[in-house]
Amino acid sequence: MQRQTPEGVVLACDFCGTDWDMEIPMIEGHKGSILCLNCLARAIDEAKDATEGFMCTMCRQDYDAGQKCYAPIERPANANPDAVICWDCLQQADRTFARDKDTEWERRIDPTKKWR
Repeated sequence: MQRQTPEGVVLACDFCGTDWDMEIPMIEGHKGSILCLNCLARAIDEAKDATEGFMCTMCRQDYDAGQKCYAPIERPANANPDAVICWDCLQQADRTFARDKDTEWERRIDPTKKWR
């Protein structure tokens, strides 16, 4: 998520609103969507089948009800109120952070495990 301040553009996690300070690992999706490492861990743990159709904030694809995703129940005021991430993007972020030598992240999703 991006927001304009007097100092310029601030990048923040769509799911918790945490500003990117170049210390907290974050990954960017389409159209400036951002997911921090803390929210990735929470999203993997709390992902469930969607009860209605949704558009993934990260990849901008539309999904039908029944697809696994994560949408925070409680959101800070500065988070994106519509943020939802699909299981495919969670898998990709999990894989990407695990490959990053500067990030301490162990894969949390078995690469052979499929949701669908």
